[in-house]
Amino acid sequence: MATVMKKLVCGLGAALTLGGVVACDALLDVSSYKVAAASDDDAGPDVAECAVNADCTSKGEYNVCRKTDGKCVSLLSPDCARIVGDYKDDNAILIGSLLPTAGPDQSSGLPIQNSIELAIEDFRSVGNVAPRPGTTARRPLVLVGCNDNSENATAIRAARHLATEVGVPAIIGAAFSGITIAVANEVTIPAGVLLISPSATSVAITQLADNGLVWRTSPSDVIQADAHATLFPLIEQRVKAANAGLEKVNVAIAHKGDAYGSGLAQTLTTKLTMNGEPAIDVGNEPFFKVFNYGDPDDAAKPPDYATAISGIVGRAPHVVYLFGTTEAITQMMKGVETQWTAAHRPIYLLADGALVSEVTDLLNDVEPTGTLRKRILGTVPGTSSQAFKTFRILYQSRVNDGTSPDIGGTANGYDALYNLAYAAVAIGDKPLTGSNLKDGFAKLVPPAPLLAVGAQQINAAFQALSAGQSIDFAGASGPLDYDLTTGEAASDIQIWCVPLADGKAGAGRATSVFYDAAGEKLDGTFAALASDCQLDP
Repeated sequence: MATVMKKLVCGLGAALTLGGVVACDALLDVSSYKVAAASDDDAGPDVAECAVNADCTSKGEYNVCRKTDGKCVSLLSPDCARIVGDYKDDNAILIGSLLPTAGPDQSSGLPIQNSIELAIEDFRSVGNVAPRPGTTARRPLVLVGCNDNSENATAIRAARHLATEVGVPAIIGAAFSGITIAVANEVTIPAGVLLISPSATSVAITQLADNGLVWRTSPSDVIQADAHATLFPLIEQRVKAANAGLEKVNVAIAHKGDAYGSGLAQTLTTKLTMNGEPAIDVGNEPFFKVFNYGDPDDAAKPPDYATAISGIVGRAPHVVYLFGTTEAITQMMKGVETQWTAAHRPIYLLADGALVSEVTDLLNDVEPTGTLRKRILGTVPGTSSQAFKTFRILYQSRVNDGTSPDIGGTANGYDALYNLAYAAVAIGDKPLTGSNLKDGFAKLVPPAPLLAVGAQQINAAFQALSAGQSIDFAGASGPLDYDLTTGEAASDIQIWCVPLADGKAGAGRATSVFYDAAGEKLDGTFAALASDCQLDP
């Protein structure tokens, strides 16, 4: 097999400092990279070349024995260059991650990757995952971290490496709905690998023909659309108060053309009431418009930001919904603000995909002391529970790369790793497969004793699960009471804003106001938002 690495930089470095966890980022020379399986086939399809990981030492570092067929395989690939945990241990539980940890959306992917590694450290701190029944060896968790670069093709290639080359039973990812759907259909469902996304919220995921193998720790956008529809009356009142004599509020929705942006825009369109009637009614036709600016991940049809921006500016809406990811800030919001000509300025309502560091960067670059900060509100699945507050403190104390635990999907990634580790214990002596892990999830929902996420509760969870009992898992991202037929759980939706920090725009973060999913109502007032966000009363 060709040499895998030209250079290896090992250690957690500045990005993450976690005692005792081995983490390496490999810098690969892609031109010399050769997939292990291609060269291994020279030995013959039926020849086992290894029984334990030590048998693969001669193949190079980060090679392990794939126990299902006795082949030496590399954990590394051009897309998968981060290894966390004791991969040499033959009892290790291999898990993959598939996130945008580099590229245009790394501000979304890096915090989730960090949170997964925090969870691995929690389990390492208590001596790793409980042994299989009839054995005494604890099992370390090993993460093979892959960068999908926010591209379907890259994500599919990386997922194939994880599923068919390395043979992981589960992958945490993807971050975005369109990529999650593509990876599920093309790779993980056919391979029998469980895919659990920390932040894919598209309505389309619910109805995937997935054999029970696609899960998510984030809720469907049906709930996030409900939150926006419930929040809008407060915004409508605010607009009318700021524009004396205004009778009709003008609203625009601009969305990314992928499953996430399109699904959220379409769902809100059917739920939104404005000017005293549904947004889709004929009376609102002059005051309501939806713009699809395209999908920047679709190389065949590049997005058309200019047309959408021009259309929005020409209509001069009082409220602009932006449903997308990083480009919703760097392209759409920046473009609208730059080209705006009307006397009034719009209020921007965003979702979880736009809760990224680029919001703060834009504010401090374009208008550090102006009104834009006060005109931005968004929604993000999550909770302000004690479990989340504890996770937030843990993240801030351990992670030093400038990322924030408030970014959408971060707490959800932490919970996803816990779910997989607990499911591995719940299935007892059954093989670690996607299908069996899926069955293990049934042991993590009520009715059962409540156990919160966190290192302090791990051994109690192991004791119960090893005895064949169930636990009611309460995560940092919420209760996660899964519907076992769909693989998803309802969640409260927090309202976020960009508060001041040291006299300038700080990081976007959740407020005390949230949408109560169970009660289907907004909990909080605009006065509370104004206080939390330093808005004008």
